[in-house]
Amino acid sequence: MGGLLLTLKNLFLPIFCKACGERLLTEENGFFCPDCWDLSPRIARPFCTLCGRPHKGAVGFGTQSNFPCALCRALPQKKRPARRIAGAAYYDGPIGEAIRLFKFQGRPALAGPLGETLTEFALRELTLAAYDALAPVPLFRTRERERGYNQSALLAREVQPHMPGAEYSEALKRHRPTRAQSQLKTPEERRKNVSGAFSMADDHGLEGKTVLLVDDVVTTGGTVMECARVLRRAGAAVVDVLAVALAVKVPGAPAPRRT
Repeated sequence: MGGLLLTLKNLFLPIFCKACGERLLTEENGFFCPDCWDLSPRIARPFCTLCGRPHKGAVGFGTQSNFPCALCRALPQKKRPARRIAGAAYYDGPIGEAIRLFKFQGRPALAGPLGETLTEFALRELTLAAYDALAPVPLFRTRERERGYNQSALLAREVQPHMPGAEYSEALKRHRPTRAQSQLKTPEERRKNVSGAFSMADDHGLEGKTVLLVDDVVTTGGTVMECARVLRRAGAAVVDVLAVALAVKVPGAPAPRRT
């Protein structure tokens, strides 16, 4: 019966890939065809073990080991509230467009394919069993009500089945609205924008825990670092950040769109 319904749906309500226009004949990803999705650029080794950015100088050399980039090596480690940031893909191509549809156009079904991309990367590059807690970057309550969901929470739920030893926590709260970090020009503006915007529930229970903080896309890094700072002040021992995408330049491509 399921096959018949899918056949009828494809006949009377056809859908097409938003990248190449090819007709989609499955429901695995109702927005992009498998070829376009697979060709959307992923972040591959070697990349920085601290900020997640790919190493330009090592592209094409077959290096398999990750290591800190020069910029991260120059920064004092004690100033890092998050131990590391890791992203599965570039904020570009069909994955970048999927994130924008997911985030701004009310397409919660994209949590599935985006979450699969996130999970594949996490299983390959992180030790998920090492985390005690899993937390999404929160939205301000009015923004979440308007959108109908928190996209980071939906993504965290996609990863959760692979972290049976980790407690899912929504104790991190955004108690005032903030502007999009990508719209601000200076580091000082970005710092002030998110400073004091987050807080913890009184009964958070994250003292001494190793926390994986999940977001859809990391652009400037200011939001996730402020979230990590609040988690650490609340007693979390370690905070790592995992995102579907990083807003970094794809080799040989124009600068990524920052939204």
